[in-house]
Amino acid sequence: MEERIRRYQENIRTIRASGCAVPTSAMVDSLDPAVIELWFADNAFSIDRIRKLTAKIAELPDDTEFPSPFIPIAKGEGKN
Repeated sequence: MEERIRRYQENIRTIRASGCAVPTSAMVDSLDPAVIELWFADNAFSIDRIRKLTAKIAELPDDTEFPSPFIPIAKGEGKN
């Protein structure tokens, strides 16, 4: 973990030195090892949740239908 944190810190320093902003949607903008380690742990948890969800979705019957995120569901619809 120490080497991973050291490489992450180096990446942050390189991004800052280039004059670019750290893409905070993808990375935590910190050189604090505790903050970086927490960020790694949080990402690992998120990845695990996504893998479990995709595995459950893959087990659903082929004819399973999902509501479109582009079509709003009317109030009361789908509550059976």
